[in-house]
Amino acid sequence: MAVKKKTTTKQASTTASAAKAAPKKAAAAKTAAPKAAAAAKKATTPKASSPKKHTPAPKAAAAKKAAPAPKATAAKAKAATPAPAPKKPAAKKVAAIKLTDRQLDLLRLVHGTKEAGYLADKKAEAKSLESLATKKLIKKGAKDKASGHIRYHVSKAGEKHIDSSTPSA
Repeated sequence: MAVKKKTTTKQASTTASAAKAAPKKAAAAKTAAPKAAAAAKKATTPKASSPKKHTPAPKAAAAKKAAPAPKATAAKAKAATPAPAPKKPAAKKVAAIKLTDRQLDLLRLVHGTKEAGYLADKKAEAKSLESLATKKLIKKGAKDKASGHIRYHVSKAGEKHIDSSTPSA
């Protein structure tokens, strides 16, 4: 027995394709309109290098130039009036870095070594030194050639933190 195929109508498929094509046509029309306007503008604007036989064109251009002049003076008058200055956003305050007592003591130790740098030879201090480094209060220096341990130096932020945390008694 043969199976009969359903016949499809052309209307259903044409409306679907028309619906798909509609946004494309609209987009093409939008891009074509500015191009056409630019082409028309090019055709109407006189070139300065080529001399024209007609004299009315420069008069029309002069008339066009005279018209924007009152607008420009109006714009200058508006600019002359003192407009309220735009408000500047308030400076964001940096959150204070919270340190434990041990971390603060260690930061002072590193600060005390100055240019030589603090030699991180104790494993117990390694974790505290890493946390200070992640908070950008100290920075890693070069490895010590003799011992192979890293030397730590106080950063500018660390110096500021020490100055602010030192009690002025």
